[in-house]
Amino acid sequence: MAESKNSSLTEEMVGYEKIIKGAGSERPQAGFDALEFSDHPFNDPSINFVLDMHISERTNYLTFISLFVAVILFAGCGSDSEYPIRSEVEGTLRILAAIDSTGDFSGFRISVLTQKDGDVDTLGTAVTERDGVFSMTVRAPEKGIYPILVERGGTTLSIGEFVAVDGDSVSISATFPLGTRPLPILSEENAAWTAYKNTKAQHNRSMLDLLESDSYRPQGLGLITAQTSTILWSIQSSYAGTMGGDLAMAESIVMMEGWNDSTVVARLAQVSLDNESIVEVVRAARRSVARLSGGKASIDFIRDYLARVPESKQAGIMAELVVAFADSGMTVEAVAASTDLRRLYPDSEWFDWAARATYDLENLQPGMDAPVYSVTSREGVELSSSSMSGKFVVLEFFNPLEQIWRRELQARDGIAGALTQSAFETISVSVEPDSVINEALFDGDDHPGHFIWSDLGLDHQIVKDYNVNVLPTRFLINPDGIIVARYTGPALANLERDLATIIADLNDIAARLSQ
Repeated sequence: MAESKNSSLTEEMVGYEKIIKGAGSERPQAGFDALEFSDHPFNDPSINFVLDMHISERTNYLTFISLFVAVILFAGCGSDSEYPIRSEVEGTLRILAAIDSTGDFSGFRISVLTQKDGDVDTLGTAVTERDGVFSMTVRAPEKGIYPILVERGGTTLSIGEFVAVDGDSVSISATFPLGTRPLPILSEENAAWTAYKNTKAQHNRSMLDLLESDSYRPQGLGLITAQTSTILWSIQSSYAGTMGGDLAMAESIVMMEGWNDSTVVARLAQVSLDNESIVEVVRAARRSVARLSGGKASIDFIRDYLARVPESKQAGIMAELVVAFADSGMTVEAVAASTDLRRLYPDSEWFDWAARATYDLENLQPGMDAPVYSVTSREGVELSSSSMSGKFVVLEFFNPLEQIWRRELQARDGIAGALTQSAFETISVSVEPDSVINEALFDGDDHPGHFIWSDLGLDHQIVKDYNVNVLPTRFLINPDGIIVARYTGPALANLERDLATIIADLNDIAARLSQ
């Protein structure tokens, strides 16, 4: 899970399938919502990130456990002998003599699993002989992290993580019960993954301890990040060429972006273009170059990598070129690059992103006319672009169940309540289609502003017209219907700052007019 401050954090695993798909991944969202960076690294969004990360990991763990309830039901599914990734596994599984003195260690079943077409697919399985010895071949669709399960007599004894890499030889020897110990899976690949995983777990604990302590200081976040980055960088030295080592190398760079940009640029030179996370690393480094040397340098930087990365990675790098142009105010060039991305890579996962990005560039940039709208609030009030003419409008898109918005709710209410309705209006649009969930927001509470929702949810016309893909998203629109700014994710403090500036300017004008 990449820990860039711009990250939307980790992609949630579905059925715990191949963690490496999400690990280190920071795919840009429409409208560059996930790519905006703050002027200063020590900010409250960092705190929100850590808390969201903690919640996400708990969710992933529950998903992980749920899969293995299903495993028992789908035990008949077999592996595909044509899968290209092959690992050889052997070992011994036994029981403590104090628990079972018969010396019969047969009947342990050990299986490596994944999901295929909604069912559990067995990539490799073996059953121990009387002496507890087993051997099996694991055939996987691609290298990655897969669940490994040990059971006996219908009882699950251990659930772990197995690194499947072509040509790896793995040894597993264990005596049950394991207690709180993990299943010992021995190979260079699995050792690298364990080192990476343990470093990330310690990083998460350290961040949470800091945020919960009475001595919290924002600078502590940077110190912990730097320490973790150093350890991750050392893992790639100890386990060069392994999947865990490559991932640790990439993440040690990505997580330093915005904290120490010089380190990011210096370390990038040592990353192979074949690194699975090269797109994420180059994207982070591009932003570092922009901060260090300016927009033109960052555009030249990304163009250089676009010409050198493998073809399978070019679409992701070109997407960052779109962002680089947009960050430099070169809208025409950004639209052209986005159009080229769709033309050159129609089958890429970035194709839809490019379409949304083009819409954003052509319709939702500061200084452009805000898309017109006509909606009805929960109180039955008709609200439209024309009825809001002459007022500043904070147009907010949210989900009442989303963590960032709920944490910001009290501050949001304070801001909305303080804005005089003669000059400002707050319109909050829920993307949650369930009216019961939306109404629960007002159960015993009152929230300033106009609230709108529809059973269409994300398909509501106003949601589509404002290209909302990250929550919460807020637009500040001036009295002439022009977009002043957009704020995505935990950016309420930035909106509050801009509103304070506007109010101060209005007060200054009023004071001069009264003289």
